[in-house]
Amino acid sequence: MVSLRSKLPPPNSLVVFEAAARHLNFTHAAQELGVTQAAVSRQIQTLEDYFGTTLFRRQPRALQLTPAGRRFQTAVTMGLEHIANTAVDLIRTKDKGDVTVSTSVTFASYWLMSRVAKFRAIHPEIELRLVASAPVSDLVVAGIDLAVRYGRGRWPNVDSIDLLDNEVFPVCAPSYLEDRKPLRRPQDLLKETLLHLIEHDRNWVTWDVWFKTVGVESASPGRGIEFDNYLVLVQAALNGQGIALGGGRLAEDFLARGSLVRPIDSVLRSEQAFYLLLPKEVPLSRPAKLFRDWILAEAKSKSI
Repeated sequence: MVSLRSKLPPPNSLVVFEAAARHLNFTHAAQELGVTQAAVSRQIQTLEDYFGTTLFRRQPRALQLTPAGRRFQTAVTMGLEHIANTAVDLIRTKDKGDVTVSTSVTFASYWLMSRVAKFRAIHPEIELRLVASAPVSDLVVAGIDLAVRYGRGRWPNVDSIDLLDNEVFPVCAPSYLEDRKPLRRPQDLLKETLLHLIEHDRNWVTWDVWFKTVGVESASPGRGIEFDNYLVLVQAALNGQGIALGGGRLAEDFLARGSLVRPIDSVLRSEQAFYLLLPKEVPLSRPAKLFRDWILAEAKSKSI
């Protein structure tokens, strides 16, 4: 019986060809693979010598696949994708005893960490790893089982499950309100010390946006203190230095303990929320399934 190896072209050249055919650019393929453009060119030449035909038409500013190249691209892409998917499936479905979860530092600090002990008490056999803000474009490649992100629920290459909705409202320490006139309307906040986040992502609700949303169109909240870190900003609020904007679910533990209070009732109901992200079309390991089920149930509970 003739071995499979004897019928295959050089295996290394297959990966190089797939990248070159996808990019139609040897330089871009080289950058993706971490090799030189000359190395890519040599591997393609090796394939063309092996087949005795050209796979690419070299033009001054672009590459084009020949009919033979297009036929070979279809076969190589299908073959490599099948191998890659099977390899991922074998890795992910083995009954390993750990689960890696990616979250933002803010979410981990103000919601997850106070609840992790519950999961560990239920599943002491599972080693839990928390990773701060890893990319979600390819969770499998990053070694991430599950991720939590804030947004509108649309990210490439992942499935998303609605985890926590979000409301945004002012919060402050009880000590800040001592010896002050009662605050009754959003306009009253304009005279107070407001805590601002000056470096924020596109999902962050600023005081300007909050005031406009609750109906204070001509607001100019310039007075206050600026921070470039949300954790430090929240600590300043806890210390009684001013009024911050808090996310409802992230602030709920502070509110339950009385460390923070709401000086007025006005609320911005955000269109964005926290989502649990899972690798698309890749089965979860048993520990990852257990964590998924636990965090979804915990999100429905209002208790710490």
